[in-house]
Amino acid sequence: MDMPGCDRILVVDDAVENLEFIEAVLESEAYQVDLANNGQAALEKIAQEPPKLILSDVMMPVMNGVELTRQIRQQQGDNYIPILLITAQQQSDVVEALDAGADDFIRKPVEIDELLARVRSMLRLKHSIDNQVEMARQREDFVSRLTHDLRTPLVAAERMLELLKQESFGTLPEKADEAVRLLWTNNNHVLQ
Repeated sequence: MDMPGCDRILVVDDAVENLEFIEAVLESEAYQVDLANNGQAALEKIAQEPPKLILSDVMMPVMNGVELTRQIRQQQGDNYIPILLITAQQQSDVVEALDAGADDFIRKPVEIDELLARVRSMLRLKHSIDNQVEMARQREDFVSRLTHDLRTPLVAAERMLELLKQESFGTLPEKADEAVRLLWTNNNHVLQ
């Protein structure tokens, strides 16, 4: 697992004091922190360099945290980014945020220990997903290479068997002809 200093966290909040507080807490744990004061600014930063985690206030001008979450989920492609929303609102906002694609939430006023525990939890999720994506990519690459490596001798065998079937090297005895046709059929199935 990556060390905390390798993890870039984007914090989004329209209140400067909240940004500064969360930035100080996260930097004290050696996380790299990037700040945005609204959802639109956050989307621009994500497009430039996707973070490992997004912490966003729910209530903001320009674009609130729920809409930011929706936009991120629509645009993310294969790069999954966990989203932790921070809210002072009631249960209905939490439900809407989770339905929009948020992974978790934390209520204001933010408790430092809870914030850090949730950040660690979300980063474990991110690292786990990234590892699974990388393993799937490696598996695809392996299968692609294996398929290519197997295809070359199978194509050569198919050509040779085709020549034997066409009696290019002379007439084959009946049993040999049957065996060549069976080999050609089986080889063709493997190729396909």
